[in-house]
Amino acid sequence: MKNINRLEKFVSQKLMIIVLLITCSVTVACDPSIDSLAFDLPDANSQEDLTPPSALFSIIEGNDYLTYSFSNQSVSATMYLWEYGDGNSSTGVDGANIYSEEGTYTITLTATDNLGVSSTYTAELVVVEPEIPPTLIPVILEPGFDNGNDSRDVWRNSSLGGVIQITGSSGYHEGNNGAKLPDPGSDRIGYQLISEFTPNKTYSLTFKYRFKNDTDDNGLLHVSMLTETNDPADIAANTVGAITFSEDVAGVDDLISGTLVFNSGANSSLAIFFYNEFDESYIDSFEIEALD
Repeated sequence: MKNINRLEKFVSQKLMIIVLLITCSVTVACDPSIDSLAFDLPDANSQEDLTPPSALFSIIEGNDYLTYSFSNQSVSATMYLWEYGDGNSSTGVDGANIYSEEGTYTITLTATDNLGVSSTYTAELVVVEPEIPPTLIPVILEPGFDNGNDSRDVWRNSSLGGVIQITGSSGYHEGNNGAKLPDPGSDRIGYQLISEFTPNKTYSLTFKYRFKNDTDDNGLLHVSMLTETNDPADIAANTVGAITFSEDVAGVDDLISGTLVFNSGANSSLAIFFYNEFDESYIDSFEIEALD
């Protein structure tokens, strides 16, 4: 009988402990004075981002006005979204785009790190087709030698040779006068430095010329365009264009037309240079024009 009473007493005590534990749990959960969230796990992305990303880029113009690249200068980012303002986009580290027309475009870079934090940087790009300036046409002084001996002053270069002569003989010039290169021996030349060439443009230099045919040799007339020089040894190296006319091909009966086509290269000034060999020669009526 005693053992049964003891068992009942033990069971009763255990049931009371269970009731108390359940009551305590319910009380804690329902009591507003107790912060139940203190026991929750942190949500996703709730970790503090100690190095958040910062988006930044610079714009680099390409070989033509429609082509651009974009240099990424963002920090603390691993993913990128480029939006170029014309509907095109990309996700590479650096950006690049070819626009179809002129306009103002807003470029946007969104840089994101591995924690999902993003930074955005925008810049405005104005795409405008550059104006192509007209090709400059240099002015040749005394191109027709019509002021007689006074015409010679702009054609002098005593470092390269003697000064030209002036002729008024009928059939050997146009206008009032022309330039004369007498039989070789006097080493006369014509040289005039002219400015205002547009670099990297093709020009033509035209003129009239004639041989006299008073020697047994076939005369030669050399016409060149040079970069500036006062040293005969540098003439070949400084030549950007040259042409030679031969008496046996050109004939000796009339003034005929000659043309030298050349490219100005990187130069904004060049010199006309001419001289003869083997026979007396004449030259007149210089003109210059752009071909492109």
